[in-house]
Amino acid sequence: MPAAALQPRTVRVAGFWRRFAAGLVDGFVLTAVFLLLHVLVTVSLGHPLPRLSQLGPDYLVDVAVNGDLLTEIGLGLFAVVCSLYFFVFQALRGQTPGQALLNIRVVDGFGERPSPGRALARTAAFLPSWALFALGVVWIAFDREKRGLHDRLADTYVITGVTS
Repeated sequence: MPAAALQPRTVRVAGFWRRFAAGLVDGFVLTAVFLLLHVLVTVSLGHPLPRLSQLGPDYLVDVAVNGDLLTEIGLGLFAVVCSLYFFVFQALRGQTPGQALLNIRVVDGFGERPSPGRALARTAAFLPSWALFALGVVWIAFDREKRGLHDRLADTYVITGVTS
């Protein structure tokens, strides 16, 4: 065997802020896709679009709380699209586009791309991770291994690179 194959690999786990930035990029991608779909559906159903001056956090809260059936379906679809986005990218590539941009990736305990089952478990584990004021995510900043609740439940790590 070559000497390089016998040397142990050293990995660095991705810290909170790098993972946060990757999450922001993914959030922008998902928001852009969902807004485009929202406009297409709204126009095709003949509903009026809100004016630009109406858009903002107050509008989103009002629509979410006082919305009609179409709004509830839209929010449900947004949750499904987000879940599929994270599941598919992590199962097929081991990283979302935001993670690829920041050169980080998700691996299992053996350093391999997560299996589809593990990627599904990690995606499902985002729900308890974000419950209770996102403490399962904030945990990353204080954990020695920089793992959130969803990482621990799915036995995954987010790493920045591999060196010999």
